[in-house]
Amino acid sequence: MNLLEARVLWSYDYELESKTGINNITAQLRGIPPVHNHTGVLSLTNNGINIKGDEDLIISLADIEEAYVGFDESYQRNFVKNLGLLCQPLRIVTNNEDAKRTIYLILDYNYFGCAKNLTLFDMLQEMLA
Repeated sequence: MNLLEARVLWSYDYELESKTGINNITAQLRGIPPVHNHTGVLSLTNNGINIKGDEDLIISLADIEEAYVGFDESYQRNFVKNLGLLCQPLRIVTNNEDAKRTIYLILDYNYFGCAKNLTLFDMLQEMLA
């Protein structure tokens, strides 16, 4: 059973490191979505997060080490229109026996902001408590 479904724009932290000044400028233009590398549909279940899209991703709840809404050195304010006044990325840090990964999500982006980032964040906080 899906607890939440949303369109998602997402990137790994290492993918964002290759973004240049032109990416920052274009993110400020009307009609351009926030900086991202992948698109898809996110589903939150009792077991974790599943993303189906140009690259599929499965994040187990047991592997989530941190969830945070906001900007940092990898996902900067100038990656989002209006310098993030209406939309901030959801950062999820996972850690399993394979590796530690950092993923940035923008859910249900529209030109007024990202509609479901805080909803997913709140749901994850409840599930991880």
